[in-house]
Amino acid sequence: MTLLAVNLLQFALIAVAGLGFALTVSQPRLRAVSALLAMSASWMVFNFLEETSGFREIWLVTPAFRLAYPPLVYLVVRGVMMAGPALRWRDWPHALPFLAALALTPQIDLVEHGARISLFLYSAAALLLVHRFHRATRDTRSDARTIQLNWMVAMIAFYVVDGVFDILRMDAHWLHPYWPWLGTQSAYVFQIGISLVFVCVLVVLAVQHARLFAGLDDRELGGWVADPTSQPAADDRVGDGARADFQRLEGVVRGEALYTEPRLTRREVATACGLTEKAVTLAIKSATGRNFNDYINALRIEDVCAMMRENARAGTRQRVIDLAFTAGFSSKSVFNAVFKRETGRTPSAYLDAMDAAPNGPESGSAAS
Repeated sequence: MTLLAVNLLQFALIAVAGLGFALTVSQPRLRAVSALLAMSASWMVFNFLEETSGFREIWLVTPAFRLAYPPLVYLVVRGVMMAGPALRWRDWPHALPFLAALALTPQIDLVEHGARISLFLYSAAALLLVHRFHRATRDTRSDARTIQLNWMVAMIAFYVVDGVFDILRMDAHWLHPYWPWLGTQSAYVFQIGISLVFVCVLVVLAVQHARLFAGLDDRELGGWVADPTSQPAADDRVGDGARADFQRLEGVVRGEALYTEPRLTRREVATACGLTEKAVTLAIKSATGRNFNDYINALRIEDVCAMMRENARAGTRQRVIDLAFTAGFSSKSVFNAVFKRETGRTPSAYLDAMDAAPNGPESGSAAS
């Protein structure tokens, strides 16, 4: 048996996916990653057997794997942002298209149509989940901007592009006369190489999982949080009640300098103020028109500007980034973006304006 370049890539993918599986299978939050890596390794094993050992004539399995990947990618995305195990018993229906395809591989056209639909539906669902995650974190966490999953959006886009290329190579035979390379062995080698890169990136991200935040629960991701100990009427207070809650909240957050905690959450503020989480959201929204993340970051910018003015009066100058960290920021890029949004200036331009005006420019913060 002569091994071709594509077979070497297949062996490499099996090895990398197997290593990744061994590194992640013991982590409940990474079980979806483990399942995806196991599926990748299995796909390559069957691919190799079909090409070199005549297994294709016994049972054509590999087309069914195109229906296994989309739900697994979706579950990987969900597992990154959710607290608790990444795979649950109620997720088993996601495997039904793959299991059905195993019995229908002689009907290759039907399997291919199902794979196309699955690719786009699950990718859209994953992107929607990322959008909901960003919205939920802005309502519940002060470090929302530092845990945005833009890298996850890039990974989904990469996966979709790879899937579209596979569709063009395998299914769009009408295109091959106009683009002959799609039907060549080198296109197939390129496809396997792209899959190997995807698996390598997935393993690297999984190994670095310790840097992930704690994750949201189902209710937070849905945009609301229920507190079983609260009275229903307390969650529905508006008007004077919400304003009173905000005065109470403002006194605690400012008085205890809670905003200087880099990973401050809405739950922690609610506990400190003796309010429900929903009451905190209503109070901030009614008084400032902002979400939790924007409100806390505005307080931090206000604090940074106050420290800048104090330094100017004392004739000293600390590094701006040190002031930002003191005020509760944990990312320089996030601080710069929020500072520009709140003051209309960059930190350096704000300092220059302060040097030109003895009393210093106004911060322009809308937090108070």
